[in-house]
Parts: sequence; structure tokens; C-alpha cells
Amino acid sequence: MQGSVFSEQWFKVAKLNVSLNSSSYIKKQFYRGQKWYVIEDSFNNQFFRVREEAYRFLARLDSSKTVEEIWEESLKDESSHTPTQDEVISLLTSLHHKNLLYFKNKANTEQLLNRAELKHNKKMKTKVFSFLYFKVPLFDPDRFLDKTRPFTEIVFSKIGAIVWFIVIALGIKYSIENFSSLYDQTQGMLSPNKLFLLYISIIILKTLHEFGHSMMVKKFGGKVNEMGVMILVFTPIPYMDATQSWLFRSKYQRALVGAAGMIVELFIAAIAAIVWANTGDGIVNSIAFNMMIIGSVSSIFFNGNPLLRFDSYFILSDLLEIPNLYENSKKQWYYLVEKYIFKLEYVVNPSQSLREAFWLCTYSVLSFFYRLFVAFLIALFVADQWFFLGVLVVLISLYMWILKPWYEFFKYLFTSNKLQKTRLKAISITTFVIATIFIIIAVIPFPFSLKANGIVMTDNYQNIFLKTDGYLNKIHVKNGEFVNQGDVLLSFVNKELDFEIQSVDASIKETKAYMVKARTSAKADMNAINNQINLLKDKLKYLEEKKDKLFIKADKSGYFIHQEIKNKENTWFQMGQKIGMILPNKKTHFQAVIPQEESFNIFTNQVYNGSLKLHGLNEYKISVSEIRVIPYQKQELPSAALGWLGGGDIAVSQKDNSGTKTKESFFEVKANITNKQKFVLQHGRSGVLKIKLEPKTLVERIVTNAKQILQKHYKI
Repeated sequence: MQGSVFSEQWFKVAKLNVSLNSSSYIKKQFYRGQKWYVIEDSFNNQFFRVREEAYRFLARLDSSKTVEEIWEESLKDESSHTPTQDEVISLLTSLHHKNLLYFKNKANTEQLLNRAELKHNKKMKTKVFSFLYFKVPLFDPDRFLDKTRPFTEIVFSKIGAIVWFIVIALGIKYSIENFSSLYDQTQGMLSPNKLFLLYISIIILKTLHEFGHSMMVKKFGGKVNEMGVMILVFTPIPYMDATQSWLFRSKYQRALVGAAGMIVELFIAAIAAIVWANTGDGIVNSIAFNMMIIGSVSSIFFNGNPLLRFDSYFILSDLLEIPNLYENSKKQWYYLVEKYIFKLEYVVNPSQSLREAFWLCTYSVLSFFYRLFVAFLIALFVADQWFFLGVLVVLISLYMWILKPWYEFFKYLFTSNKLQKTRLKAISITTFVIATIFIIIAVIPFPFSLKANGIVMTDNYQNIFLKTDGYLNKIHVKNGEFVNQGDVLLSFVNKELDFEIQSVDASIKETKAYMVKARTSAKADMNAINNQINLLKDKLKYLEEKKDKLFIKADKSGYFIHQEIKNKENTWFQMGQKIGMILPNKKTHFQAVIPQEESFNIFTNQVYNGSLKLHGLNEYKISVSEIRVIPYQKQELPSAALGWLGGGDIAVSQKDNSGTKTKESFFEVKANITNKQKFVLQHGRSGVLKIKLEPKTLVERIVTNAKQILQKHYKI
């Protein structure tokens, strides 16, 4: 027993004549080695789980006796296992909400009907405000599932599992090989001319998903008596009621029921990826693409994440053997507040151990923030096509996951019977906590900084490019060696160019021979032959100059760096290809890039301070000075290492093989490096420049980020 044996609210239930409904069915279950009983109302398809002590009391319920008489009998027969009056009230209230009780008293029957009507109205309100969960039942699919039972046994078998893994591997392979096309096609997924095929794809995929749940329930001997339509993010999709899995004694069977939909969905998505990669533009390709994206994304972000109340939520709940995980996590926080802040007596701990309490608290916090994160992504995704619909998603999310929980808490604070004796104290503590939070997030400015990726650049460095095509013949200078102006660095050969020079030289000699002959026999042709000789000499001079360019010489003194061509002798290089650089000195600066969305923060500051950390030298904090922002937008990175292809954060164009052409313009930041360490700052080494900005409150930062998103996506 937990709490006081007697309750001030006992008079509300003491004279009731109640019993369990005749349609109730009770099955014994074991959770974490403890015995529990699951009560099922086969008429309303409602379930309720109770401990053995509560079950013993419920087994005594008889409408011919009052609750007080039954409780006193239980107390007399087995006092150590009899629930307290508070626990009895809580138990009967919960069963009453589930419509699992029969009331002999007419007045109470009317009250039950009123409660059912209120519950129905509350459910309708929830449906109106919930864009993630709205169900309309249509028919009973159980007979169809019975007829397809042999097919189910084949699909969910060891052979089926092997086929599943093979198809998934092939789907991943084709997706990786065609990633660029996949990314480009995703951009127009919500365009109006593709919506019809998108809805068709969703309906097909989600129908198969729900059949996966139902087939797994049928495989383990359960029933599925309801199929209908559910609204998910304003999209109608089918659903099936697989709650019969609650009665399965094996937690692994219950978990497999929860995973079956994702198993089917990922299998179909993998097949769709294979079809998409091997078909051209058309209806088949579009439907395959939609099913591939929806099947993978929804399985990962929605059904695959236990922080949302979809498939993985129930899988985790079954594996942890904590039914109603989300509700219990909220109750755990209420318990902690009541026990340790409001100092209430006789509060019931919803967790059975310290470890369970930790996981419940952690789950509640993670679930809250992940729901907001998913709602934010959905809003951005939808608003890219329909701005006002995206705003509606944001407003509904704010109501469901911020305003509504706070409203429920304040309602509890001002009306809960638990706080009758300590309400003023509870309100005072809550006011103090809220005021403290407000001061922290809206009044106190916190220092914050901006991190910009960049590379080390040597002052006045010079890139060396090949001025004509050729094979690399010899590297005359070691990498990093100091050279003087005019020194030969590299030599290339081009046999075709040599042959062309020989051919032109032979043509000149031949033409001169014609000139000698023309002097005696055809003087009128002398001018034409002379012009021909001059043209050939100009061509020979051009070719010889081109050959001279195969010998790369230093235009200035400095350190020659040629790591790009190391061990590439006898390799063909094209004209314009970078083959090295000359660093005239060892004085360096750091050149970083800042995306457009961060430009507001950097331009609103007048004085910049910061520090630098280089990759591979994270243990060293390098000082910088004279941080300067270049107030001009650019679209070509100083190095491919700063773009996506080089592992950086800046999105680059898929059409540019160099990896330096960006999709959106950016700003450059330069900073002088004050190197007091012993190591050499190598040109081209990447790192992160941390720029300290003026302190701001958390609210100011949130508002600024919101403005940046609106400006970037919607030009508002």
C-alpha cells in the first residue's frame, strides 16, 4: 500500500454499487517478473492494466454490495494486500473513464452516460486540434486476414527475413549510387502537379504498412476488428486497430507487432528504390520515387522514433514493459513536483525503481523537444509550397505541445483536490519558478559566438597552373623547398607538339626550296611564297613558345608546394590544371566563410574578437587579430574543403566538379594569425574560427533565428 489508508474523498464512492462490465475479459500478464492483469472490454475494445492487489479487490466487486462493504471485507480477510482508500478511488475512477464498470444505481448510470458523452466531446476536440492523429473507423477486416493466413506465415518467416535483408541492401546500393538525382528530385516533391501521385503513393504504402501490423497480430493468434482512415499531417491514410496485441504474454511478440508495419514499409521502399533507379521519367518512376522517400523518411522520423507516439513508441513500451509510457512519464514529473517541491504527503510514485524513474523523466524531456523539432521540420517542408498551411502547422503545434500542457498544469494548480491544504504554497513556488525562468531567458544576456569554417592561407601566395597540355616528365624541386625567381620547377613533355614543330620546320624548308626555284622560273609567285614562309615562321614561333611553357618556372621567390602532383610522373595534365603554388613567406591569415543566415549576427557587431582551432591540432587555441568581414557576397569557395564534397558545411552545386561553386552566396571573414606555438601553420589546413559576439538573451537569439529562417525561405 502507498499513502494513507483513509481518504477525505471516500464518501464519493463508499455507497456505490458497482462491478466490472459483463463484457470484460481478464488475462494474466507478467511485466518485469511481476504479475499483472489486463482487463479488456471486448465491446468497446478498451484495455486496462492492474496489479495483483488491485485485481483481488476488483474480483470482489459485486453490485449487490457497496464499495465500502467490499473494502471492509477485503481489509478483514487480507489487510496487507488491500488497496488504500485513495488507491480504490483512483482505480474506480480510471475504470470509470474506460467505461469498464457497471453501476447498479440509476443515478450513477446516468452519470456514466454523461461521462461517456463528455469523453466523446473531449475526443472530438482532441481530433480537431490534432493534425497528427484523427481516426474514422470503416469496417472489420478480420475475415480477410483469416483467409490470407497462409500467405502471412510465408512473409513473416526465416526465408522472408533473408529476402528482406537482400532487398534492403539493394535499395541502399541504388540510392547511394544515384544520390545526386535523388536530392534534385526531392526539391519538387510537393509541387502542385505532383500532389495527386504523392497521395496515391501514400495511400498504397500506408495500406500495406497497416496490413503488416494486422498480419503479425493474426500470426500470433490475435484479432483485428477495425479498419478505417486516419488523418496524418492533413493527409488521409488507412489504419487498422491492432490493440489485441496487448493480450500477448510475450513482450517480443508485442514488439514484433509494432515493428511489422516498418518492416513492410522499408521493404516496399527498397523495391521502389530499385524501380526508380532503373526507370525513366513517367508515372511509374514518380510513384516509385514517392514510395521510396515516404517509406524511408516516415519509418525513420515518425514510426522509427519512440519519442513520437507511433510504432517505435509502442515497441519501446513493450520491451521496457512500461505501458502508457508517455502518460507515465508526465505522471513521474508531477510526482517529483508534488513530493519534493510542493511537499505533499501520500503521493503515489508511478515508477517501480529509481532506474525506471530516470528513464521516465528522460523520455518526457526528449519527447517534448523532438515533437517540437518534427513539427518545425513539417512546417518548413509544407510552407515551402503553401506558406499559410505551414503557419497553421506551427500554431497547432504550439497549442498541442506548449500551451495545452501549461493550461493543464495551471488547471491542476488551481483546482486539484491534492493541493487543498498547500495551494497557496504551490502557487507561490510556481510563480517564483516561472519568474526565474523568465529572467533567465528574457532578461539576462548570455555570451555567444559564431563558428565559421575556413582554411589557413599564406599572404600573397601564387597558384601555378599548367599553360599547355603535357605529360609530367620531372619534378625538379622538392615539396616545400625554397626557390628563387626563374628556377625551373617542373618539366612536361608533349610528343604531339614536338611532331607538329618538326612538321612546320620541314614545311618552312620545303617552301624555301620553292622560293629558290621561283626566282628563275616564276618570279610572279615570289610574294605569295614569301608570305607563306612568314606564316609558317609565326606558327613555328608560337609552337616553340608553347613548348617553352612545358618548363614551369618560378615567377617569384618562395616556398614551392606541389602536394597535388606527388608521385604523378608520366601522368597527363591538361592546360589550366593547378599543379602547385609558391608561398613567398610564412606569414599567414585565416580565411573563413559564413552562410547568409548567419550574416545578420556578424554585421550587427562592430568589434570582433575570437580564437582559432585547426583540425588535427585541437589541443591548441590559436590567437587571431584584426578580424575583418568582407561586405561582398561570393559564390566560389577559397577551397573545396569548405564545401559538401570536401566535408564542409556549405552547400555546393552538383554541376561543378571542383566543389567550390556554391548554391547560395556567402560572406568571407579574414583574420590575422598570431602564432606563438612551435608548429608550422601549413597553407590550406582547415579549421574553425570562433568569433565572439555581443551578449544576447535567449529570447533575442530565438527571435533572430526565426527572422533568419523567414528571410531565407520566404523573403519576409
